[in-house]
This record gives sequence, C-alpha cells and structure tokens, in this order.
Amino acid sequence: MSAIAGKAQMANLTPHILMLLWAALVASSFPVAALFNPELSASLLVGIRFLLAGLLMWLFKPQSLRLNPRAWLSYGVLGTLLAGNFVIMFVALRYAQPLNLAAIYICLPLIAYLLAALLKMESLRLSRLLLLFIVGLAALVILGRAELEQFRRLEFGFGEQIYLLACLMAAAYNTLSRYVTDQQWVASDPYLTTCFSLLAGGALIMLPDLVSSDLTQFAANFTLSDGVALGYLTLFTSLITFWLLQICALKLKPSMLSAYSYQTPLLYLLAELALGITPWQPAYLLAIALLLLGFYSLAKQPD
Repeated sequence: MSAIAGKAQMANLTPHILMLLWAALVASSFPVAALFNPELSASLLVGIRFLLAGLLMWLFKPQSLRLNPRAWLSYGVLGTLLAGNFVIMFVALRYAQPLNLAAIYICLPLIAYLLAALLKMESLRLSRLLLLFIVGLAALVILGRAELEQFRRLEFGFGEQIYLLACLMAAAYNTLSRYVTDQQWVASDPYLTTCFSLLAGGALIMLPDLVSSDLTQFAANFTLSDGVALGYLTLFTSLITFWLLQICALKLKPSMLSAYSYQTPLLYLLAELALGITPWQPAYLLAIALLLLGFYSLAKQPD
C-alpha cells in the first residue's frame, strides 16, 4: 500500500519538477535573445525558430497530418498566441526597459486565473486571488533586488502597453491548451500538440514578412552569433520548454501553471548570489519564504 502511495505522490510531484526545469530554461533565454541583431525582423526570427523546432519534433516522431479542421484551428490559435507573445516581447524591449516589462509580467498568473474562471475551468476564490497576489509581491521584491523605490518610477508607455497584450496572449495559451484538450478538440498528446502548434504558429506569424519584407536584407544581416542564438532558442527554449508546458498543462490548473513564471526571477537571484554578482540582503529571505510558501499553498488548494 505504501509503495502505491509513494508512486502516486511522485506522479503528483513530477509536473512541478518539470515546471522548475521549464523556469530555468526560460530564464536562460533572455540573455541569449539579447544577442540578436536588433535590425532583424522579430516576427521572422520567431517564425523560423518555431518552424525549425516543430520540424525537428515531426522528423523525430512523424505525425499524421490528417486532422479535422477544428484541430488545425486549435493548433493555429495556440501557436499564434505563443508566437505573438514572443514577437511582442521583442518589439516591446525596443521601447521599454526590461524591468518595466518584468513588472508587468507579474500579472500573468492572475490573468490566467481569471480566464480559467471565465471558462469554468477553475472556481473563482478569494483565497486563491490572495495567494497569487502574495506570491507576485514576493517575486516583485526579488525582481527589484529589494529596492522597490525604483518601481515608483515605472512608466506605462507604448512598450509597456503592448507587452500587457503579450501577457494576455501567454495567459490565454496556458488556459486554452488545457481547454481544447478537455473539449476533445485535439488529442490528449503533449508531443503532438507541441509539434503542430509550433508548425502552425511559426507559419502564421512569419507570413506577413514573407509577403512584404526584404528577405535578402534579412539574410545579409544574419550573422554567426545570430545563428548560435537561434539554434539554442530553437532547441532548448522552444522545443523543450513548450513540450514541458504541454505535459504539465494536462496536470496542473492554468493559474498554477502560469505561476511558475514567478520562479524565473528567483532562479536569476540564486544564480547571481552564487556568482557573487548581487550582495545578500535580509529582505531576500522573507521574499523567498513567501514565494515558496505561496507556491505550496497554491499547489495544495483543491480544484
């Protein structure tokens, strides 16, 4: 009996472990993305990245392309939401400071929770809203390196406004991934959903550039450094992270799934402390404790 209970406990713990890996890989993507030549088209870069990742998955495990229109529409919507989020992020960084965007990103789990409640996938509870607020506040302290005075000077210009739309798209992806599976519009197969969402999203997001952009100029501006960055993002922060996200989307509630985005600033902080880049402050201990306690409470709450 204890062996069965142990297996069940491990099965419940697995998606949380996978999402921690997801958070670590996502954290690694930001410095890599900064290597790209700013003159390159963001939508074309994201489109190529998605298509390459989807194609690699399809070649590794070929899937039948004979799907009903509803399934292709679902994959197209999921892929476009995901790709659109990345394109807007690249564009927003040209108009806003990373700290401003990271502060807005704190809203993502709350948006996902409200969307899930709207679709009746989760019950709207004050206790869960409060937990998301507490965990978000802890992440904000970590993000600002306990210097919250700088958040008083935050602006809400064009870059911040469009990035709010990107957060809405990311939250919608996390929620709809589970919804279309529950509605049986797509098969309950994380590999299949990841593969076709990447292919459909990549093709749709780069279509305007293929029609109107100067592809010769894009190729001329594309350097070896861009190629290395694109290769890393394709393999690790597209193929693997989206696959992990799809696996966990079938196991975790949308708000819990999105809340793992709060782990990214924590992982950054731990890396900086280990490398001696950031000095230790007592406020970190309180913020980390609140974040971890909030996560535990979120995970233990009933559906």
